[in-house]
Formats: sequence, C-alpha cells, structure tokens
Amino acid sequence: MLSKLKLQTLKQKLWAIVAASFAARVIMFFVLPNSPSSLGPDEGTYAFLTKWIGESKPADEFPSYGQGLYLSGRTMIVPASVLYRVGVNELDAVRLVASLYGFCALVMVVFMIHKLYGLSEVRGTNQVKNENIIAAITMIFAFLPSHFVWSNLGLRESTTEFWLITAFVAFFVIFHQKKKITFPSLMVLTGSIVFTFSSRPQVGWVLGVALIVYLACNLKQVNTYFVLPAVLCAIVLGSTINLGGALGSSTSTTSTTSTGSTGSTTSTGSTAGRIFRPLLEAGEIVEYKQEVNQLDAASVIKTQSCPREAPALSSSPSTKFDTYFCIAWRAPYMVSTFLFRPILGLDATSTSSLLAAFENLAWVSFFLIIFGLLFRRRRITFLNPLLPTLIFLPLYVLGASAYQGNMGTGFRHKSLILWAVLLVIFALAWRKLDEPMENPRSNSQENAV
Repeated sequence: MLSKLKLQTLKQKLWAIVAASFAARVIMFFVLPNSPSSLGPDEGTYAFLTKWIGESKPADEFPSYGQGLYLSGRTMIVPASVLYRVGVNELDAVRLVASLYGFCALVMVVFMIHKLYGLSEVRGTNQVKNENIIAAITMIFAFLPSHFVWSNLGLRESTTEFWLITAFVAFFVIFHQKKKITFPSLMVLTGSIVFTFSSRPQVGWVLGVALIVYLACNLKQVNTYFVLPAVLCAIVLGSTINLGGALGSSTSTTSTTSTGSTGSTTSTGSTAGRIFRPLLEAGEIVEYKQEVNQLDAASVIKTQSCPREAPALSSSPSTKFDTYFCIAWRAPYMVSTFLFRPILGLDATSTSSLLAAFENLAWVSFFLIIFGLLFRRRRITFLNPLLPTLIFLPLYVLGASAYQGNMGTGFRHKSLILWAVLLVIFALAWRKLDEPMENPRSNSQENAV
C-alpha cells in the first residue's frame, strides 16, 4: 500500500510538470514571431525545405544545400511537410513538429525516472528527499531556458533528442525490465537508432558506438546476442539511407552549411567504404566541420596550435596520426569551451551571449554537483542500467566539442546532453542519507535494477 501511495504521489508531481510544459509550449507557439527567430535563424532554412518537399519538388534539387539536408533531417521535415500540405504555414509546421518532439522527449524522461523510482524501497524522510530531487530534475529538463527555446523553434535539436532518448529507454526496457526480448521492443530500439541517423547522423554514430561498447562488455548476457545484431543492422541501415542517391555511384557530393548537414566533400570507394566513412575518416571530417563552423561566425572558437600540425604553406598533408594527435591535444580546451563558454566578462559580447553566459553558470553547477557527489559517494546508484548513458555522454562531449567552430552552435548542441547530465545527478543524489549506503554489500538496490 505504501509503495502504491509513493508511486501515486510522485506520478502526480511529474504529470503536473508535464502539463505545465504543454501549456508553456502552447503559449510559446503564439508568442514566437512570424519570421525565423534570431535565436535560431536556421529554422528559416528548414521551413523552406518543408515547403519544397511539401510541393513534391525533388530533394536533390533543393537550392544551395542539395539532398544532404533533407536526408539528415527527414524525421522533422517529413511530418512538417505533411502539415504544410494540409494548409499549415511552413514555419509553423516545423515549429509544431519540433515542439511535439520536445514534449514527447520530456514524457520519455519522466517514464524512465518513474520506472527507476518504482523499483526503490525508500521510505520516510528519504522518500520525500528523493521525490524532491526527481521533481527538481524534471523541472530543469522541462524549463531550462535555452533547452526549452530550442525545442520550440523549428530546429533539429528536439527531434534528435527524442529519438536518442527513445533508443536508451528501449535499451533499458530490454535489459532491465523484460525477462525476455520481445519483437516490439527490439523494433523500437532498431527504429529509434535509424531515426537518430535521420535526425543528425553524427549523433547516430555516437549512439551506435556507445551501445556496441556496452554490449561488448556484456557478452555473458544472453540478450546481448540478440540485441547486438539489431544494433549493427540499425547502424548500417541508418548510415545507408543517409547516402541517398550517392549509394549507387562511385562519387558522392553533399553540402555542409550552418544547418549541420554532411559536408561538401568527395568520397570514392566501395559501398561499405562510403557507409562507414564517418568512422574511417572521423579525424578529417572533424577538422573540416570545425573550419566550416568558423565561417562568418560572431563567436569563433579559435583553433589552438598543435605540435604536430602541418605548416600552413606545406604542400604535404598531415598524416592520420598527426590529425588524431592534434584532436587529442586540443581536447581539454575544446571540451571546456563546449561545456562552459560563453563565460561572463570574457565572451559576453551581445544580449544572447550574455544570457548564455548566465545559463552556463547552471552548467558549471551541474558538473560541480556531479564531481562533488562522486567524490563523496564513490559510486553511482543504478549503475548498470545507466551505463550505456555514461558511455555515450563522454563520447558525445569529446566528438561534438572537437568540431565546434563557434560558441553559438556549440551552446545549442550542448542541450542534447542535458537529459544525460541530469540523470547522472539523479543517480548520484539518490538515497544519499540512507543507512544501507554505509555497507555496500547490504544494498541490493543496484542488483535489483
């Protein structure tokens, strides 16, 4: 009875936050201007592409950006084009789809936390504290200013976030909720990975690698031998469908813009080589993306010099070793810039950068809380079910920070890991005053999950 009461009380708190988020999104939709917002001017491009596809024009003839932008953003463009065909303005269409994805991402996070909390056996004071922690974390995820804004503008942030979270939730259900693998759960996992590739291919690769690393470390589990082939197939399928018409030719050309499409580069070789090119040529792609993101940017992230960097006037290209060495050499600076800049007094050159700098104080607090709790507790509750997320988080930060060329894009891309950071805080803060923590062997919490 107490357990049911506990779940019911928490459920009411969480759904109250969800309802408030829905109401805020409705208000936001009517408050936004009828032109692309200055906070996300790329939504004008996505609106134009929505109209282009909605009028049944070929994607490979889309002006300036070609087919690449459509292929890497279909999960938003396709439903938005359907809305356009039934009479919705193209800008409103992409905003409605993005906002719906953002709302569904919040529901998925609530679902995940609710499932984890339902397995606990905390009572009394600890129960109240844990519920307050969950409510606070959910509120931050729902209403952190930049995260809320990005998920309401016609951008791919909320689309990518939703499919990414769905993939991890499906993975959690398969390994920690169901005793047997079901066909629907396996299809949800496979589909969410494929759709992540069709939202932002780079994130799809990081997601796939993170899940494979986790599965490779859990070969003793029977479920691994069913899930691993599904993940591999999803990666191949997700990468293949983003090649589009280039799959049948020996040379493929796509275009890279501020919208984050694939890149204006030529790729030759076998089909397998083109499918796995993002992994085989990751270093070169990172360098290229960084240069592109620096073009015409108001807040350029200057590239640090590297001991093994080829001279500017040298006719001989850098070797692969030199390329990856320089990426690793710059990693500490790039990671700190990606996570914590713009900084008050240093980078605040406009109203938007000033607001971003103030919000970065919250991000600094998040990581101080994580490191403080980790030092104090020296272990993470729910470690096994959260391990795929813990693998994904540093991989994404390292990869995304490496190719950021300006702070504005970096600040926006950082919002994708908000759910993961908050989930880590949730796990570290869990039952911090509970007596069984003093004797790890007597705490069956992690094993039960």
